[in-house]
Amino acid sequence: MNLLAVSPESDYADEAACLVRLFENGLRRYHLRKPGWTADQTAGFIGQLPGDLQSRISIHQHHELADTFPVGLHHKEGAGVILTKPTAPAAVSRSLHTLSGLEDACQGMDYVFLSPVFPSISKPGYAPDESFAALRSVLSNEHSANVYALGGLDINNFEEALELGFDGVVLHGALWQSADPVKVLAQFGRVAA
Repeated sequence: MNLLAVSPESDYADEAACLVRLFENGLRRYHLRKPGWTADQTAGFIGQLPGDLQSRISIHQHHELADTFPVGLHHKEGAGVILTKPTAPAAVSRSLHTLSGLEDACQGMDYVFLSPVFPSISKPGYAPDESFAALRSVLSNEHSANVYALGGLDINNFEEALELGFDGVVLHGALWQSADPVKVLAQFGRVAA
């Protein structure tokens, strides 16, 4: 099973060290989403990581940093995809919040996030519009990119997301609202094994 994670939006104590431990415990890819950070802050964070882990990072802001680091690029729903790098980035992804545009959103992407699948942990009141039957129906079709579940995923419901047909899950609130994100990720890995 593919386990991905999105960073907390605000600063997190020793986040780079925690991220290394998350990768050591089965995290496949990390989405660095820090809307309040400057390009220098983002570059500083990426620079703290060993070179082999930098290619497992996707950045949501400051895409020009792909000219300096071997990072992936994540695009918001509706945003045009402009690659600044002469060679392909490590991964290209995008966010999607409705099923209606799924196939179009997959074009040219390695994967897409579809959210929310369950009521959000980190954004109270943010809940899915799609029924599980609709998700299952659309996800049973072939897509040109992997589709990952995001939103409200925790240890009690993530297997249900996989049963709906998602290619993996993206963790956010379950990790960062816990006292020990590494322990939480390890729990997901054990249940999925």
